Amino acid sequence: MLNFFKTNTNSIDKIDEILFSDITKVSFINDYFLPRVPLVIKNGAKNWPLIKLWTKEYISNHNGDYICTVISDSRPAHSKLKTTLANYFNVHKDKSTLTLDFDPKKSPFFLKGLKFPNIYFSKKNIHRFFFYHSVRDAGTLPHVHRDAFNILREGEKRWVMFDADRTISPKGYSLMMKTNKKYPPGTHSKDWFKKDYFKLSKKVDKVFECIQSPEDIVFIPINYCHTVVNTSDEVLGLVVEVLR
Repeated sequence: MLNFFKTNTNSIDKIDEILFSDITKVSFINDYFLPRVPLVIKNGAKNWPLIKLWTKEYISNHNGDYICTVISDSRPAHSKLKTTLANYFNVHKDKSTLTLDFDPKKSPFFLKGLKFPNIYFSKKNIHRFFFYHSVRDAGTLPHVHRDAFNILREGEKRWVMFDADRTISPKGYSLMMKTNKKYPPGTHSKDWFKKDYFKLSKKVDKVFECIQSPEDIVFIPINYCHTVVNTSDEVLGLVVEVLR
């Protein structure tokens, strides 16, 4: 196992962590969503169906014919290999899946895992879903997307983020573009953590990191560049991307 937790002498801020019982819709919108501030909502999905039901066995038995991608690196958007979820869990035990779906109305499997109403998003502003399952030391390399909520059912993940909005943070945007060239398809986030993590706070103004545990929801603001590595044997969960 790689040691991702050795001392970092650079300045990296811990992402705010708030217990679900201590946050309201108004405080979330005003303090985090609108100003684009990352957040970990501890136990944010504790009572969601996703947490209660989504074992690998349950998914295979109820939605095993759903087509997913099979991933061997940390650039999942480039994967062309597809199979069913049932086959993925049975055959590809050392691989990952990050399966994108644009139409929640045609994906009752995903919708049934969420709880409505909730203080983060509604059915109306959901843009797309990412279902994911992965193994230790796998993850995703630096990338951006719309505002998103990462809901972890099983495992533990380490996150690093910085603002990469082209207008607000040109330094962060430039770094992300250079990193994309340095880590193309076929490369891995664990290598980024070994080679570039400790240099990061010298290259951008503000860097955030956190550990995500089961039932936690991580809020990733729009155009925040983030890198993730799994620190447990398996991770399983869902990303909900929303329209601002």
